[in-house]
Amino acid sequence: MKVYLVTTRANLEENSRIGEEIKALGHEFKLLDLLKFEYAIRNGKLFIEPTDDLPDVLILRGIFNNIKGISSHIVGLREKGVKVFDNNLLVHKYSINKISDLIKLADAGVPVPDSYHLHDFDKFAEAAQEIGYPVVVKLTRTGKGAGVYKFDNEEELGEFISRIKENGGEAKSYLLQQFIDYKYDLRVLIIGDKIYSMRRIPGEGEFRANFSLGGSVEKFDLDQEDEKLAKAALDAVDISVGGVDLLISKDSKRYILEVNHTAGMIGMEAATGENITKVFVEYAIKNAI
Repeated sequence: MKVYLVTTRANLEENSRIGEEIKALGHEFKLLDLLKFEYAIRNGKLFIEPTDDLPDVLILRGIFNNIKGISSHIVGLREKGVKVFDNNLLVHKYSINKISDLIKLADAGVPVPDSYHLHDFDKFAEAAQEIGYPVVVKLTRTGKGAGVYKFDNEEELGEFISRIKENGGEAKSYLLQQFIDYKYDLRVLIIGDKIYSMRRIPGEGEFRANFSLGGSVEKFDLDQEDEKLAKAALDAVDISVGGVDLLISKDSKRYILEVNHTAGMIGMEAATGENITKVFVEYAIKNAI
């Protein structure tokens, strides 16, 4: 069987691991870089490179910044009999970002940090005072800890906003959020009915605990209530595979920070010692439609 992976981040280690596990299962594998896709219509027929041959199963992973073209293409592939695992991408389409997920989480009654999404930088100082310092500012369309900043006072926040304005940045591209003084920063990876969890420990002088930023990880056993909360978060954003960021504050309150639609598996494998990539591959192939 031909099982192909489409992504816009072809160099990620996760993608190599996925290829290894697909081949280990006896399937033919090909990695397709969506950033290199080119389209042509000749004599009424659509030609797409590099997809010159059709796979049996197509797995989509990390393609949100190129969603418009690929969404139409997926529909066409399915009509030709290709099974696709897209983690509900076609259902979500243009609404995959931190803001839409926070709205879904809040609507579902899932506890999240106090947050503001504003369209005017002049409103940030007042909102930050309302939340209370320190505050976190993050880009709405990044992951793995990128574009996340912490400010301890109004002066620091103001200097940051001035730099963003000078570079033509827009307020709507950022989320202003309460900083949670956490006891545990947990990543819960859910693949169907399988749940894996680890504690993320930030490096020296770093408040972000992401494994991709050099943080260390260790296995963490969730209790039933935390498992239930993580599942509720995943259900709220309507996906079956995802990484739920769960913070346990120093006063033992639980907060869902965000849900990652394309969660990394390398750190979780390091923490648990389990072959989670194989679990993902088997799940994706089985649930491709």
